[in-house]
Amino acid sequence: MAVSSSMVDYYEARASQLEAVYDRPERQADLGVLRRWLAREARGLTLFEVACGSGYWTRVAASTAKTILATDCNPSPLALARSKNLGPHVTFARADAFALPTVASQFDGGMAHFWWSHVSLADQQRFLLHFATKLCNRAKLLLIDNNFAAGSTPISRRDALGNTYQRRRLAGGEDYEVMKNFPTGEELRRSLEGQCASVTVLQLEHYWAVSARLR
Repeated sequence: MAVSSSMVDYYEARASQLEAVYDRPERQADLGVLRRWLAREARGLTLFEVACGSGYWTRVAASTAKTILATDCNPSPLALARSKNLGPHVTFARADAFALPTVASQFDGGMAHFWWSHVSLADQQRFLLHFATKLCNRAKLLLIDNNFAAGSTPISRRDALGNTYQRRRLAGGEDYEVMKNFPTGEELRRSLEGQCASVTVLQLEHYWAVSARLR
């Protein structure tokens, strides 16, 4: 079977399976820490979310955030997020992470969970600069993503820029090659410090989280 490298196609095809990963028993302790961390960090913020997917983390942030505009480029995950009925303070819009809409709201927070690992090393600063144009000065930036840990899908290759990839097969049998980077805490700080005045990294076994302040 042919292997697709389209990230958009992969997440569209995987929509109904997106939250299954959060059922893994060995990850429950980490997930509990992350849910508490995000609820605390999002409290009172007007948030712009990139790559919201099925809305799993949108729902966590919605418990304490003032308002959220959650965006994703894929219609099927976005429909799942909308179906969660998170309240009138949460709205959704379809948008590419590198072509985000300009809206009237003043966002003092931005979040993008399980997205940073899919951004090419060559595009990280371009994404941050673009995202920053949608946020207030000194806005809080919140990121959550995976560590490479026991049970992770093996890395299938590394390209000339240093990006790593995984081969993934969906329940329907489709094969995809997905860019998935696993930065260290120090690499995260180096990547973010050009656009952020402060960067705090939370390292768990299966996940990392970042709370930072844009300059």
